[in-house]
Amino acid sequence: MINKGTDLPPDVECDVWVVSFICELHKYFGAPVDVQECMTKQDRILYAWSRMGISNALKIEETLWRALKNKIEPEIAAEVFSRRYYDQHGKMIVEDMPLFLGSSVSAKSLPHETKQ
Repeated sequence: MINKGTDLPPDVECDVWVVSFICELHKYFGAPVDVQECMTKQDRILYAWSRMGISNALKIEETLWRALKNKIEPEIAAEVFSRRYYDQHGKMIVEDMPLFLGSSVSAKSLPHETKQ
């Protein structure tokens, strides 16, 4: 069973690259980068949903993203990590949100493709 938590890596508190990388992942999926950016309840839900997906992916594929750390820019690393995660697991880091309050919000990055 996959742990769906919101715990980020401990070095998020002291490593600028890690913080930038996580912010870029939020941007990549069209989610608010920080809870302070959230203007509506829907924004807060999207932020929390994205953070869960990102923290889960970072735990599952820690070796992968740490190999990218400080070797490429965080923005490029976010795209590389997202694509490799999708190739490895067949799903997005931040999946479409389930229906909340009568509407759904799609992740805004890679198109959903069916594996053949």
